[in-house]
Amino acid sequence: MPLTSYITIILGIFATIFLFFKLPRIKKINNLPNSNEKPTVSIIIPARNEENNLPNILNDLINQNYPIKEIICVDDGSTDATPNIIKSFANNGKYEVKKIGVEKLPKGWKGKTWACQNGASVARGNLLLFIDSDVRLTENSIDVLVEHYLKSRNPISVQPFHTMKKKYEFFSLFFNMIQICSTGLSVIGKRRTQGFYGPLLLIKRDLFNKYGGYEKVKNDVVEDYDLGKYLKTQGVEIELYLGGDYISFRMYSESLNQVIEGWSKNFAIASFSMEWWLFLAIISWIAFLTLIPIEIINSLLNAETNILMLLLGIYGISTVLIYRVVKTLGSYPFYTCIIYPIYLLAFHFTYLYSVIGTYFLKSTTWKGRKL
Repeated sequence: MPLTSYITIILGIFATIFLFFKLPRIKKINNLPNSNEKPTVSIIIPARNEENNLPNILNDLINQNYPIKEIICVDDGSTDATPNIIKSFANNGKYEVKKIGVEKLPKGWKGKTWACQNGASVARGNLLLFIDSDVRLTENSIDVLVEHYLKSRNPISVQPFHTMKKKYEFFSLFFNMIQICSTGLSVIGKRRTQGFYGPLLLIKRDLFNKYGGYEKVKNDVVEDYDLGKYLKTQGVEIELYLGGDYISFRMYSESLNQVIEGWSKNFAIASFSMEWWLFLAIISWIAFLTLIPIEIINSLLNAETNILMLLLGIYGISTVLIYRVVKTLGSYPFYTCIIYPIYLLAFHFTYLYSVIGTYFLKSTTWKGRKL
């Protein structure tokens, strides 16, 4: 085995520890000071063709133990039954559900940023909770989110636990892992998080308006990540968590094509938006995981028994380390980690497809809209 392979393996092992040292999940806070404080919360749901997901999240919100001020659904030019579903929840008997229609995008705005900005403009709560339609909540989820806000008074963003039922959904494995470490959430050392996660953001309305809301990132494809980075440059501390037992979602559940389209639509842009040191660490980690199965095959072909045993040991350790992370991120069975090279190969092809579509063909789309 060449010297470069040994170097790649050593760097990769250190990169694995560095990138995935901690996995903080959101959980209930005990003995919270001033726990009787109940800031009002406005829910904002940007929805484009979400007829399958919207009833689930609306029912989850109606069943919350925390008193919600209002639920604002922003119909982002849907062509399915989304508008009718919103109307059907208007008279639920517990919370006010408003429908706002957004049919045409102003020049320079993306669909989600414009939808969220419109929803925030009519919200009346002390806190704004932006939440995607495919997110699922337990009855205490908003209680827990507000508790964390009251403890830190900082914006909070959560990456939900990824619930999966079909085998093709497991192809999200490496994308899920990189999505977490790219914000610095799981990185070793003191908190140096940056960027928000797209599915859920809780932020004080006055703070949101003070910095113009989504105005600064209105034309960005990775708008939430960039909004979090922008607020950090303004001295605003942010809190990031994994969904744990309280917040989940099922994304890209319809087909393998949807998985590919979903991850390729903005992953290339997101990868070049992260801090350079994170980018290099992720490259080292991916190179290490790619090299191991290649060197195992080479050692088999060359009958290098000692090297083969060493590599199989490293492969086994890598499998366990991957499972340690992904069991916290989603419902991945252990065998997906054993056969991780299959998902890693799919990651390479999807990422290449994203780069070509984004920077050369400029033809990435999502839900019928060019990004």
